[in-house]
Amino acid sequence: MAVSKAQLKANRKYDAKHPQQTTYMTLRRQARSFIAAAEGTKAAEAIKWRDTSDYKADLLELKQLIEDKLKEL
Repeated sequence: MAVSKAQLKANRKYDAKHPQQTTYMTLRRQARSFIAAAEGTKAAEAIKWRDTSDYKADLLELKQLIEDKLKEL
């Protein structure tokens, strides 16, 4: 679906006014995309390209990093 020029301008204005929020949401979206990639997306295709054991090892590493971070908080 095409986005109007006015909407693009509004999005850029919001991003410029809220850089921390924009960065946080981008990072969260990327993490979720890696963990739960929707079928047919570039992320899902890249994950299929890797060996299953590599992907599993990456997920386990992320799990450990998350557990460690939760203990810190």
